Amino acid sequence: MTTQAGLGPTEEPEDAMTLELASWSVLEQLGRALRVPEADLQATLDAIARTAVETIGPAKYAGVNLYEQGRFVPQSVVGEPPLALDVLQQQTGVGPCIDSSRDQATVRVDDMTTETRWPQYVARALALGVAGMLCVPLYVDDQRLGSVSLYATDRAAFSLADEYVARLFAAQAAMALAEAHRAGQLRLALSNRDVIGQAKGILMERHRITADEAFRMLSRHSQRANRKLADVARTLAETGSLD
Repeated sequence: MTTQAGLGPTEEPEDAMTLELASWSVLEQLGRALRVPEADLQATLDAIARTAVETIGPAKYAGVNLYEQGRFVPQSVVGEPPLALDVLQQQTGVGPCIDSSRDQATVRVDDMTTETRWPQYVARALALGVAGMLCVPLYVDDQRLGSVSLYATDRAAFSLADEYVARLFAAQAAMALAEAHRAGQLRLALSNRDVIGQAKGILMERHRITADEAFRMLSRHSQRANRKLADVARTLAETGSLD
């Protein structure tokens, strides 16, 4: 095959154009799928896993995983095999999804019957009908690394074009996850502010004190109880007691 500027050594111009069209199609579908209400985090994770199966042809199942503080934490799956295999990886601490998440590297398994890196995982995957896998890294930020894992029931199912599209997919999904996380933090901050205001109001009425004095009372109790200020305030708002 010929090599031209901007093309890999195994790509013809027609292949590159097809890949570009496929990439734009993926971005369009992903953009629509990730318009979830209020950028809800779990809904975004579920949309990523579902859209991966819908847009990357050979993928029969999919999973979205995060690797936080040395722990592998599955977030969303489509299909039963990823669910069982994720549980196994959590138990053993090894597997392709962990490697891809932790090392931020693409992991391919073209033929599960000849794979030797994770013997226990391979045996379980074959028993579940998984013949091949493609795991691409998902980078949200320095604290939240992860992967999007695709599962095929045929050997050598994923092409280089599929890998390229999957990596593009993961990059867009990471931005959606970051936005959902920010939206979640904002909602939490607003909720905490409201409940602290309610608690201050209760203390002001009960003790005939100012807002600043009520806040200091909450803060002192928070420190003595070694609990977050918002948790102390929520307990007071819900039960009428600081304890």
